[in-house]
Amino acid sequence: MKRDLLIFQGAMILFVVALLTLAGNYIYKREMLHSRMGYITELQRQLAHSFEVKIRSVDDSLEILASSREVKDCLYGGAGEIKIRREQAVRDLFDTYEKIHTDYLNMILVSVDGESYISNDLYRPVHESFYGEQWFLQAIQNGNSYRFDSGLRNLQSWKHYDSDSYISIARTVYENGRALGVLMIDVSLEEFKEAYQNLETDTENFFFLMDDSGEIILSPVNKIVYRVNPKWFIGEEGVLVASIDSKNYKFVFNRFRDNKLLIVGAYDMDKESVIPLRMTQISIVMAAVCFVAAMIWSVCFLLEITKPLTKLSYLMQSASEGNLDVRFKEESRDDIRILGDAFNKMVEKLKRLMEMMRLEQKQKREAELMVMQEQIKPHFLYNTLDMIAWMARKHSATDIVHLVETMSEFFRISLSKGREKIPLKEELKMIQAYLEIQSMRYKDIFSYEIFCSPGIRDEMVLRMCLQPLVENCLYHGIKESDNPHARIQILAEEVLGGMCIQIRDNGCEMDDTVMEHLNSCLAANNWDDWHGGFGVKNVGRRLWHSFAKGSGLHYSKDEQGFTVATLLILKEE
Repeated sequence: MKRDLLIFQGAMILFVVALLTLAGNYIYKREMLHSRMGYITELQRQLAHSFEVKIRSVDDSLEILASSREVKDCLYGGAGEIKIRREQAVRDLFDTYEKIHTDYLNMILVSVDGESYISNDLYRPVHESFYGEQWFLQAIQNGNSYRFDSGLRNLQSWKHYDSDSYISIARTVYENGRALGVLMIDVSLEEFKEAYQNLETDTENFFFLMDDSGEIILSPVNKIVYRVNPKWFIGEEGVLVASIDSKNYKFVFNRFRDNKLLIVGAYDMDKESVIPLRMTQISIVMAAVCFVAAMIWSVCFLLEITKPLTKLSYLMQSASEGNLDVRFKEESRDDIRILGDAFNKMVEKLKRLMEMMRLEQKQKREAELMVMQEQIKPHFLYNTLDMIAWMARKHSATDIVHLVETMSEFFRISLSKGREKIPLKEELKMIQAYLEIQSMRYKDIFSYEIFCSPGIRDEMVLRMCLQPLVENCLYHGIKESDNPHARIQILAEEVLGGMCIQIRDNGCEMDDTVMEHLNSCLAANNWDDWHGGFGVKNVGRRLWHSFAKGSGLHYSKDEQGFTVATLLILKEE
C-alpha cells in the first residue's frame, strides 16, 4: 500500500511537473517568438521609414534643382562666354549640394536631346546618346517618377565607386510643360548597409531590399537571396514560410515607398527552434532529479520568463509610438537579456538616426534659403540700369543720384551680411526703396503707402519675406489692371502675441479657386500639391519653421476690392 501510494504520488507529481513543464515551454516559446518577431518587424518598419525619408529628401533636392534658374538657363544653352558662365553656375550649384549632403556621390545634368551633359564627377566613356540609358529614358517618359538603378551604364566616376554602393535617382526638368533635360543624383548606400549589418548581427539572420519588379537592390552575399520568388510577398506586410534547398525559412516583409520597395528579413527555422528545445531538455532533467522541486522551479521559471517579456513588450509598444528614451533594465536570463540588450541598441540607433534626419531637414531648409537668396531676379537689375542710362541722357544728374542711392539701399538691406532675420524697420526700408524704384520705372500707374506701429519697428522678421509678396502685387495685380487709382498699402500692427503685416493692392483680383488652393497649402504646410509661385511658397515655409505655432501667410479680399496678403508672426512663449 505504501509502495502503491508512493507510486501514485510520484506519478501525480510527475504528471503535474510534466504538464507545467510543457505548458511553460509552450508559453515561453510563444512569447519569445511573438516578441522577437514584433521587435524585428518594428525594426524593419523603422529602417524602411528612414530609407523612405532619405529618398524623399533626394526627391526634394531634385525638385529644387529642377526649378532653379541656373539649371534651366544652362539647358537653354547659349554660345561662347554665356554658355561657359551658365555651365559653371550649374557646377557651383552641384558643389554646394555635395558639400551639404555628403552622401551625394555624383550629380549630372543631361539635355533633353541626350547628347550634352554637365557633371563634376561623371564622364561618358563611349560617346553615345543617353537615350540608350534606362535611367534617362524612364525619366523622360515618366516625368516626375524615379528609378533605382546602379547597374551597368555608360557613365564612369572619377572617384571609382562600386556599382552596388549607391542608387541613382533621376528627375525631368520642365519649363512651361516642356521637358528641358534630366537631373540625376547617385546616393550612397553605406549608412543603410551598416544599418542592415547591425540588424543582421543583432538578430543572427539576414535582410535584403528589392523593388516592385523583384530586382535586388541591397543584400548580403549568399545563395538564398536570389532564389526568393517576389510573388511570395502579397500585401503591404506579413510573415510567410517557404522552403529553399530543402530548408525552411521564415520571411518577414514590409513594403514602403508607395509599395515600390520591399524590405525582407529571412530567418532559419532550424535556428529558431534551438532555444525552446534547450529549455525543454533542462526542464526534463530537473523533473527527473526532484519531482517536488520541479513544480516549484517551473512556477518560478514561468514568472521569471513572462515578467521581463511583458516589460520588454510594453517598452516595444512605447517605442513604436515614438518614445525612443525607453530602455530595458530588468535583470533576467541570458536569452531575455540578449533580447533586451538588442532592444536597447535598436532604440539608441533609431534615436541617433532620427536626430540625423532632423539635422538633414534643417540643412535642407538652409540650402533652400541660400538658393532663394542667390536668385534676385536679374531682369530687375538690368531694367534699372537701362533706366539709369535713359535718365542720364534725358534728365539731370540729381535724378540719377537719387535712383542709384535708392537702388543701393535696396541691395544693402536685402543682403544684410547674410543674416536670416533683421528688424522690421529695415525690411520696410528695403520695401520702400524697392517701391520707389518701381514707381520711377512705372510712372503714374500706382501709388503706395507704408504704415508701421512704433511699438514693433524693432521686432525681428525674416529678411526678404515682404519683397516677393510686394512684387506679386505689382506684377500680378497692378500691371494687369486698368485701375487709374491703383495703390499698394503695407500696414504693420501689433497684435496679441506678435504682429500682423498686411500687403494690400487694388489691382487685378486673385481668382477665388487659386486663393483657396494657396490658403489650403499654406495652412497645412503642404507643398506636394503646391501650384503657386516659388516666392510665396518660400515665404510660407520660412514662416512655418521660423516662428511660433500659428504663424503663417494667408490671402483674402476686402469689401473695397483689395487683395490682402496677411503675415501673422507670433513669438515663442
